[in-house]
Amino acid sequence: MKTFIRTWAVGCILMIAFFALTACGGDEEGESQGTKEGTGKQAAQGARGKAGGGGEKAAVPVRTQAVEQGEIVAYISTFERLEAERWVDVVARTAGMATDLHIEEGDRVAAGDILLQLDKDQLTLHLKQVEVALEQARATFERTKTLFERNLVSAEEYDSAKHQLQNNQVALEEAQLNLTYADIRAPIAGMVMQRSVEVGDMVQNNQQVLAIADLNPLLVRLRIPEKRIHQVRPGQEARLFIDALPGQSFVGEVRMINPGVDPQSGTVKVTLEVPPGQGALKPGMFAQVQIITERHAQALLIPKKALILETDEDDVFVLVDGKAERRPIELGFAEGNHVEVLTGLVAADQVITVGQEGLKDGAAVRQVGQQTP
Repeated sequence: MKTFIRTWAVGCILMIAFFALTACGGDEEGESQGTKEGTGKQAAQGARGKAGGGGEKAAVPVRTQAVEQGEIVAYISTFERLEAERWVDVVARTAGMATDLHIEEGDRVAAGDILLQLDKDQLTLHLKQVEVALEQARATFERTKTLFERNLVSAEEYDSAKHQLQNNQVALEEAQLNLTYADIRAPIAGMVMQRSVEVGDMVQNNQQVLAIADLNPLLVRLRIPEKRIHQVRPGQEARLFIDALPGQSFVGEVRMINPGVDPQSGTVKVTLEVPPGQGALKPGMFAQVQIITERHAQALLIPKKALILETDEDDVFVLVDGKAERRPIELGFAEGNHVEVLTGLVAADQVITVGQEGLKDGAAVRQVGQQTP
């Protein structure tokens, strides 16, 4: 009986200990779970806190440029080549071998300067022959005249002798002239542009041997559409830009306007004069010509890249108190990289020139880098 009681008591103690251990383990597990849940909630709250702190979008970096005041012009633009005002092909007026060459291409000459000389031996010989023939004709005429006065020859014989003398006089003048033609002279003052003969060449009558151009001034002959010819007048200013001379501009003015319209092209011929003393301009150079039709001296100017291209309207973004403000504007003239603003902006407004793609009205922006020049 005592043994049973001891066994029962030990069993009870073991059961009590088991339940106690079970209860302790459950508390630890619950405490562990509570700790995990608490940590998860704190992390979630922290994440929400961070998200809440970044709820405002970051400012978009942009570049701006102040609205400027300056001159801008409207113009008619076209392309054409420069020409010499006068270009003369020098031709030989008699035949002969080229014996002396006094110039080269690029030389400047005055009117009347000897450029080329032909062999004069044959021409001199011919002149002497004509002089002898003239003396014979003069002697014949004198005899015939004496006989005619005595009524010893007819009037026909007298007239024939007289005409023969006159013909020989003309032949002498021709021979003398041909001798002078052996010295080929400059018909105008200018620059030798071409030389097509060498010493020793046999030059024929009417053969071109040289070309001389008067380069002061140079001309540009343009074709302007008839619908715009009312904007052009004599004396009007023009600007020229030469492909071969980048970074430079030259001035010209309208000299004359043809009174007629070409029925085939519907254009009017306009001659532009380029005054001398403007550097290395040469005939044949290809030029972009801008005839100035109107000028605005104190226009508001912005770069073309400031225009918003997403719509068909003319508008820009302006930086105002750290935000982008969309402004509709009215445009005037356009020249180069700038456009004129008639309404919508004032001087010193900061227009956004870089970073406006996809920008919304009222978006926060921040200015970075240097202002666009």
